[in-house]
Amino acid sequence: MTASIKCLELRNLSKPPTPLRSVNFRHTTPGSGVVLVTKHKSQSTSDLFDPTYPGAHLSLDKRRSLAPRWVSPHLSLFAFPKAFLTKPDVPFSKPYKLRPYPAPTTPAQREQRRAVDMSMQVLAFKSRVVLRPVVRTKIKRRLKEAIRLIVTRGAAVEESCRGPRIVFRAEDVGAEKWIMADWTYMVLPTTELFRMPFAEQVGLMRKALGAIHHCIPKVERILRRSVKSEAR
Repeated sequence: MTASIKCLELRNLSKPPTPLRSVNFRHTTPGSGVVLVTKHKSQSTSDLFDPTYPGAHLSLDKRRSLAPRWVSPHLSLFAFPKAFLTKPDVPFSKPYKLRPYPAPTTPAQREQRRAVDMSMQVLAFKSRVVLRPVVRTKIKRRLKEAIRLIVTRGAAVEESCRGPRIVFRAEDVGAEKWIMADWTYMVLPTTELFRMPFAEQVGLMRKALGAIHHCIPKVERILRRSVKSEAR
């Protein structure tokens, strides 16, 4: 994948510093998150993929307002528990059967895996991305590649005399530092994102993932407290 992206730093990459090699996006999203980032229809608790999850009793507006988010002129990133996704009308079957939920592995086991799962949906609304469908597909591919480089190689961006360049930091490698297994990430890109150099795209996604990852534990605590308050 990296060969098709014009970026000198991605040529002749050395072996990754850990067994982790890639990020898997297939069969990891158990429902739709469109209603969570738009207001085109309501979503009752019975529509949720997991109605037993803490905070499932909250209104759609409340679930949406609690969601961690990172917004820039080029892309917006939201995160929601997989439990809050709208379950499909028909269960997924083979070969589209979903990965287990909740995630069954421990942090130690994930450290030894060659691939880590990430649930992500890219919503390329026509009002934000006014390019052809093939270009939207390229945006999605670049976003996924940027995430793979961040998670498996600790990709970061530094300024140089020739402009931004990608560097790799071994201390930043690891899925547990960037993504949460039982959360879905919703990306809303813009046309300007496609026109940016890939190095700048990596920098944006690194900032977005870092900000979201920092907020998720706080949101989880709020959701757990909401259950206790409801019980009282």
